[in-house]
Amino acid sequence: MNFSRLIEQKLKEAREAGQFDNLPQKGRLDLSEDDGVREDERLAMHLLKSNDILPAWIEEDKALREKLDAARGALHRAYAWRRLRLAQATQASERSRIEREWERARAKFEREVEEINRDIFHFNLRAPSSAVHRLPLRLREEYDRLERAAND
Repeated sequence: MNFSRLIEQKLKEAREAGQFDNLPQKGRLDLSEDDGVREDERLAMHLLKSNDILPAWIEEDKALREKLDAARGALHRAYAWRRLRLAQATQASERSRIEREWERARAKFEREVEEINRDIFHFNLRAPSSAVHRLPLRLREEYDRLERAAND
């Protein structure tokens, strides 16, 4: 048996025996000795990690997702309210009032989408790679998503 196969065999046996399961750095990427990472980036990552801080662009992405979830949630609730109330409405004036409320909810959502799209634009400028860029929202797609969710 050659030396590299012996090492692989010993590593496999140790893995199967669970000898690597409780290591202190398990599941963490350690760039402290990576020659492909600049010294200043290593230092920055060390400082962030040791203080449980995420890079600003990750925090910004999280805030964007929360803002979008809140806007979509409000729209879905307004849509469900509208459907329920229209099914119960008996007078034209009541239906008209319900539709006005729905139009207000849509207008609010559309303003929120404009704001989120501005935030996405600024996020994409600050993000470290195009791989993490977000696409701007399209109202038609958002309303289609609403219809699909309501009909499921």
